[in-house]
Amino acid sequence: MDAMTWRAEDDALLERLEAENLLERLFAHHVGVAAPHMKPPHPRAAGLVTSARKTPGGEDAVQAALGGDVVRLVRFIEAPPMKGKPPELLHHLALYFHKVASALEGIAPEAAANAWMRSLAAWLALAEERAYLSRLEEAVLGDAQRSKAQSAAIPPERMPLEVVAEIAKRAEATARDLAPAGRAALLALSWIDNAARLASAPEESAKRARFEAERRRNAAIDAAVGVIGEALDDANVRGELAAQGRNILLRAMDVWTWSGNDEAVEQFVVDKLGTVGWELYRARSWDALKYLLEPFAPLIESLASRIEKDPTKIAFSAPCAQMYVFLSEVESFAARKLMYAERAVRLCPTHRNGRLVLAAILCDQAIETMRSMVVIARKAELDRVAQMVERAEKLYPQATELPEAKGMLERVRKGRITF
Repeated sequence: MDAMTWRAEDDALLERLEAENLLERLFAHHVGVAAPHMKPPHPRAAGLVTSARKTPGGEDAVQAALGGDVVRLVRFIEAPPMKGKPPELLHHLALYFHKVASALEGIAPEAAANAWMRSLAAWLALAEERAYLSRLEEAVLGDAQRSKAQSAAIPPERMPLEVVAEIAKRAEATARDLAPAGRAALLALSWIDNAARLASAPEESAKRARFEAERRRNAAIDAAVGVIGEALDDANVRGELAAQGRNILLRAMDVWTWSGNDEAVEQFVVDKLGTVGWELYRARSWDALKYLLEPFAPLIESLASRIEKDPTKIAFSAPCAQMYVFLSEVESFAARKLMYAERAVRLCPTHRNGRLVLAAILCDQAIETMRSMVVIARKAELDRVAQMVERAEKLYPQATELPEAKGMLERVRKGRITF
């Protein structure tokens, strides 16, 4: 009996089976614990492994994976930059990470967003190559069919924008229920610059993708907060804004989390909190005002930090400062009361209410300090009190507490022995 001969066809079959096996292991690695419940990519997607083998360093990574070290292959296909990789490999990477993102978006938004970002980076790099997609289209459709479909075909340079649009639709579709898939999409859209860097995309391509991603991301977030705005308007018409405003606005905290702590949500909330807060402030409903503000402290702090780091964000410095004025007014602990007032003036040095409240606090503290003095007073303590009164006058000369503080300071200086 003749010995069996190993043929070229057997080599091809073995390589295909190895590629399909490694594809399943790659997918299991990227989707983690969700792997048993996720349908793996179609066997044709194993072309990713085949393409990787043809790339410098790829065969070593594949052999290591066949030996059990799949992480080395993962690092190989994720290694930057995308630019310079063969177009066939880029195409496989774009489709593969699309599949990973779709599998993870409902259970692991951050991991899904990372996969979307990698898919988009591959499309950005592939769009710059241009010729591959045209050749692929021709091979699939043939010359006759291609000429008929050419008018409807998407130019290669627009493919990344189409992917951005697809990701954005996921965010827009979940703007009301705030599902995890929408959070994954919003995160991916916010990481557009990461995708451009990974792709080493030219500035013009990156700029187009960034503009489209920001536009669509803002639209999805506007849709989410728009629901809250409508509810607040309805409550205002019914005369129930002060009573219902807090409960309605609490949903904005969910939107804030869903959007990845987006600045636009912070601006929206601070603006609406100001409207509700002023109703309670004018009514002197201090407990209700404190109750209103408490859940939103982290969001207010986040916006305040942004403004302090970037002085150009002047449009919201005054509304954010007003939040700290409110917080100061409802605070009973003296040190925090002063801290909030100082924060308001630091955020917006010209804020009238902030200056007024801080001046009043400084006067009150100066008066309280002088009342505790006896016949003998330290000069350093008197100088500190004088500085407080002087600062209060500069902040707000019309402060009602100022005449008492100045008069008391003059009497103390005349009637105390200093050392």
